[in-house]
Amino acid sequence: MARQSAAVIGAGLAGAAAARALSARGLGVVLFDKGRGPGGRMSTRRASTPQGDVSFDHGAQFLTATGESFNALLTEAHNTGAADLWSGRTVSIDRGGNAEALRDKTRWVGVPGMSAIVKSALSGQDVQFGRRAVKVSGEGGDWLVHFENGDTEGPFHKVVLTLPPEQLIEFLARSDGDFSTMIAEALAAKLSPCWAVMTVPEAEADLGFDGAKLLGGALRWMARMTSRPGQTGPDSWVLHASPDWSEAFLEHDPDTVARALTEEAFVRFGLPLPVWSQAHRWRYALVTEAPGTPFALDPTGTLGCAGDWRLGPRAEFAWDSGDALGDALAD
Repeated sequence: MARQSAAVIGAGLAGAAAARALSARGLGVVLFDKGRGPGGRMSTRRASTPQGDVSFDHGAQFLTATGESFNALLTEAHNTGAADLWSGRTVSIDRGGNAEALRDKTRWVGVPGMSAIVKSALSGQDVQFGRRAVKVSGEGGDWLVHFENGDTEGPFHKVVLTLPPEQLIEFLARSDGDFSTMIAEALAAKLSPCWAVMTVPEAEADLGFDGAKLLGGALRWMARMTSRPGQTGPDSWVLHASPDWSEAFLEHDPDTVARALTEEAFVRFGLPLPVWSQAHRWRYALVTEAPGTPFALDPTGTLGCAGDWRLGPRAEFAWDSGDALGDALAD
C-alpha cells in the first residue's frame, strides 16, 4: 500500500502539532506557510536601530503549560536550548498606579526569541515558507492544494488547515467540498485585534518591573525584552494595546499608533521616549468566543481545521487543537 500523504497549511504551533501527530503515525507530511519563517504570533522581529541591533517578541510574550503534551514540547525545546524560564519581575498595575506582583507561575520563553520554540517543534518536518495556499480542489483523499502564484501540490490524502477564522472562511468558500459546518463555526468565533509597538527608548530606564499587566488607558501589557534569557542589545520594550483600543484604532497608520502608545508609556510609567519604534497590527490576536471543540472535520473525514480559535486564548490550546486533529486524521 502506498504511503499516505498529508498537507498542513500553516506552520505555527497548531500546524506543528498536527504535522508531528501525522508523521508519528507514518504519513508523509509537508507544511506550507505564507510567511518568511515560522512562528505566527510567536514570531521574532529583528531590527537595526540608532542604539544597535535588537530583537522583539512582539506577539506571544510567554508560554505556560498545564497538559502533558505541551509540557513535553517545552521540555524538549529547553533540552535543545530553544526555550528557558523567564524570571522577570511581573506585576499588575491598576488605574491608580498601584502595583501588585502577578501570581507566581512557570513562564517559558524562546531563546533567543519565541520563534525558536516553533522552530524546535518543526524540527525534522518538511516546511515550505513563502507559499500562500488559497484553496483545495478534488475530493476526500485526493486533494490538490492551490497557491496564490498558480502552483498546485498534491494529491494529498489528508489536509490540515490552521488559518484564522476569517481566512479559513475565504479559503473554504473557494474550495471544492461541503464545508458548511466548518464555515458556520468559523463565522461564530470571535477574535479581538491587538496593536503591538516595539520601541527602543532614548535612555535605559528601570521602571520597577520587567513585565506588567495594565488596567485603564490604551495599554494592556508592557515587557522589557532585555530581561529575557538570550536577549542582548540595547534596552528595548514591547507595548500591547488593549483589545478595545486596538479595535477602535484598527485602521490607523502604524506611525500614529506607535506615537500614541509610546507617549502613554512615557506619561504613565516614565518610559523614555523612543529613538526607534515600530507598530505591528495583529488582526486576529485574542480569542473571545470559541466553538469549544479542538477541531472540525469535513464529511469525508479527510480535511480538518484546527487552531487556538477553536478552544480559547492560550498558545497551549493551539497545540492541543493541532495534536487532536492530527490524531483524528491519522486514524
